Amino acid sequence: MFDWLILIIVISFAFYALFIIKKEKTTFLEDCYFVNFEKITLPIPNWWTLVHQENFTLTFKRTDTRYDWVAHFTFFPDDTQIDLTDVLSDKIKHDEIYYDENDIVIETNPSHLFSDPKTQEYFGEVLRVEGKATEKTTDRIYLDLVIMRGHEQKGYFIFESKSSVLNGLLEGPYFEESLKLIKLQLPHDVSEQNL
Repeated sequence: MFDWLILIIVISFAFYALFIIKKEKTTFLEDCYFVNFEKITLPIPNWWTLVHQENFTLTFKRTDTRYDWVAHFTFFPDDTQIDLTDVLSDKIKHDEIYYDENDIVIETNPSHLFSDPKTQEYFGEVLRVEGKATEKTTDRIYLDLVIMRGHEQKGYFIFESKSSVLNGLLEGPYFEESLKLIKLQLPHDVSEQNL
């Protein structure tokens, strides 16, 4: 009888956790703030803290918890129209990243990435790679890399969510949701923050 009670409690807790996570995703837009960044507007969860800002880079972390997680949003000015697969290869080599061969997802121009059709049309080149990896031969990480370039844009974006393997499941959905809801800035756009 005691075993059944424990099982019912565990299942009830699991359903409650699923309900809370689903609710958080639906209230994402209500609780986020918007940041203008290199001709796009990004929705940022209100629990992400901007910890570093340079001309072409924004870095966010969770400062309210001990989560081992960081997100970088970077724009690289470039006149050469370098192929995005070369950009990916150079980044992986520079950061000494070794993705697990059996646990990696590679997508070229994922149609599901943007919810706004104009944004999807604008970013004609998109490359996304995510999965478990080893960094610098010792650190186990979960890395979600999105590299994209807009039509006639002199440069490209690299958006990166990096965490410990377990913490990737916690912030990864919000990183993806932030990317899905990217909007192109119109000349009259005004946001809460201009960075």
